[in-house]
Amino acid sequence: MRRHPCDSRGHHVGFLVAAAAIALLLFPLPASAAPPANDNRAAAELVPAFLATIQGSTIEATVERLDPQVSQCGRVESTVWYRIDQAPDGTVVIGVAGAGLAPVVRVYSLQRSSIEELVCASAKAGASAQVGFETTRGASYLVLVGKRAGTADGAFTLTAGLFLPPANDTRSQAKKMGKLPATVKGSTLGATSDDNDPDGCGLSWGTVWYSLSPGRAGRLIVKLQAQGGIDASMAVVRRIRSETSVVSCKATDGRGAAVLPVQVTKGSTYLVVVGLRGESVPGEFTLQVLPGQPPERVPGRPLRQGSARGTLNGLANVNDVWWVAMQPGSTYRIALSSRPCVPMTLRQRGLVLRSMSCNGYTTFTPGPDGGGRYFFELQAPPGAGSASYRLRFAQAGPDDLGVGSELKNLSTVRGSLAPAAVDVVDIYHFDVAERSDVRLRLGGTAPYSLVLLTDSGSRISSSGEQVRRQLERGRYVVAVRGEIGAPASGYTLELVIRRLTVTTLKTATPELPPGAAVTLALATTPTPDAGRVKLQFDRFDPLSGWQFHKTIEVAAGSSQVSWAPPALGRWRTRATFTGTLTFSPSRSDYVFVLVAAPLPPSATGP
Repeated sequence: MRRHPCDSRGHHVGFLVAAAAIALLLFPLPASAAPPANDNRAAAELVPAFLATIQGSTIEATVERLDPQVSQCGRVESTVWYRIDQAPDGTVVIGVAGAGLAPVVRVYSLQRSSIEELVCASAKAGASAQVGFETTRGASYLVLVGKRAGTADGAFTLTAGLFLPPANDTRSQAKKMGKLPATVKGSTLGATSDDNDPDGCGLSWGTVWYSLSPGRAGRLIVKLQAQGGIDASMAVVRRIRSETSVVSCKATDGRGAAVLPVQVTKGSTYLVVVGLRGESVPGEFTLQVLPGQPPERVPGRPLRQGSARGTLNGLANVNDVWWVAMQPGSTYRIALSSRPCVPMTLRQRGLVLRSMSCNGYTTFTPGPDGGGRYFFELQAPPGAGSASYRLRFAQAGPDDLGVGSELKNLSTVRGSLAPAAVDVVDIYHFDVAERSDVRLRLGGTAPYSLVLLTDSGSRISSSGEQVRRQLERGRYVVAVRGEIGAPASGYTLELVIRRLTVTTLKTATPELPPGAAVTLALATTPTPDAGRVKLQFDRFDPLSGWQFHKTIEVAAGSSQVSWAPPALGRWRTRATFTGTLTFSPSRSDYVFVLVAAPLPPSATGP
C-alpha cells in the first residue's frame, strides 16, 4: 500500500532530520586535534645531538598499520617516532617520563628492508622508562615512544645521552686494583661488549675489566654492589701467560649485591669483569677485593668423645679439619648430618679413603698398612652461604659388622637405633633351607626401613614396614636403617619363613548322570602340619555366567571328597589351602563337571 505523504511516522522522521540540521548550525562540533607531527615512522623527529632533551606527547597519536606489534615489553598504543642518524661509537641511554603517562620505549636498528628491535622498556604511570644500547659508528636507529595499552595519553620528556667507552672497556685495558684490600668505584656507562667476555656468566653487554695479582696462594672475597636499579654480573678469570679460564661468576641479587669467594694460586694473575645482565640500563657500582680467611690445614683439631659440631661459611670459615686415631683391623662407624649440604672426605697420607655429602653413614676398617691418625675435612658449600653440620664417630659393635646378629624363624627381636648419634644401622642374618615364602615385618613408631640382601651383598628389596618375597635356598642379610639425624627409638623385627606348597584337585568322572556324586582327589604337598583346605563350588548360568553355590572345608593333606551336584548343568570347583605359620597358602586349578542325561540317539544314525 502506498504511504500517504502526510503519514504521521514520515512526518516525525522529517522533523528529526530538520532539527538535527538546525542544531549543527547553532552548535557546530569542535574540530578534532591533529596527531603529533612525528606520529608516523616516515616523519620521525631527529634527535639533533647528545645530550638532547625533547618535549613530546602521545595525545591524539595513532598506531600505524606497519608499526611493530610484537615486543618483549608488551603492547603499545599512541606511538610517536624519533630517529638517530649517523650515530657515533659509544652507549646511548634514552629515558622517557611524563606526569600521568605509563611510557613505553623501544629502540630499532635500521636494516636494508626492515627494522630490528634492539632493546625496550616500560614503566608505570609517572615513572621513567629507560633503555641503553651500544651504537655502531655511522649507523642509524629509530626510537618508538608510546603508552601502555589501556592507560591515559599525556606529554613526556625524552632525554638522550651518549657515553664513550671507559678506559678499562676491554680485557687488554684492565685496570689494576693495587694492594689488597682494594676498593674501586666503576661504571658501565659507555662500556661495550668484548670478544673476550666470558661465556655462561650472564654478561650480556657493557663489560669493564680489572686486574689483580694476589702473589701467594690463598682466598679472596670479591664483592660487587650495583647502584640504582641496574642488574649486573661479575666473573673472576685466571690468567697464566696467554691462557685464561673462568674461576667463578655471580649475579647481583635483588639488592644489587653479589659476593664471590675465590681460591687463588701462587703466581697467577686474576681478572675481574663486571657487566650488565639482560637489557639492564648501565650505571655505577662499587667493587671490593678482600683477603679471605685461609683454609684450615691438617692435622686440625682432635675429635673428642667421637662428636663434633660446626658451622661453615663460604666467606668466614671455608672448612673444618678433625682427626681421630684408628687401629688396623678395627671397624668404625661414621655418620654425618648437615643443613644445607656439607661435603666431607676421610683422608690419610693425602689419599681420599671415603667421601660423603649432606647426610650419610658408612663403616671403615683400616688395613694392615693403616692405623694412626685419620683426617675428616668438611667444606663449606659453594657461595657465601652458611651450613651447619654434626659429625659422629664410634667403634662398631657386633650388630654393625658382617652379617650381624642371628634372626630365627618365627621369632621377634627387639632393638633400637639412635640415628641422630652414630647408631644408624642394625644388621641381622637368617638362612632359608629350601625355596620359601619369606616375610619380614618391622614394627615401631620411628620411620625406619628394611633392606634385604644376600650374604654376598646383592640387594634384593627394601621397604618401610614389610618385605615379602619368595627366596631360594641360601643365606640372607636384613638391615634395619634409620634416617640420619632422626631421634632414637626402639623397633621390633619379625621373621616368618613358610615352606611353599602346591595344592591339586582332580576327578576321574568329569560327566555325571543326574543324582550321582563326584569323587574329588585333594592333595597339598609337602603335607602341612595343620591347616584347612576350602573348596568352592560354582554353577554355570548360560545367560549370566558362573555363579557361586557353596563352600566346604576339610583338613589339609591328602584326602578324597565326595560331592553330589544338586541340579543338572555345568559345575566347577577349586581348592585353596589357607596356609599356616610354617606352610604358605596355595590354590589348585579348576575341576569341571557336567551333570546331564545321555543325549538321545540320532534319527539319522551315529
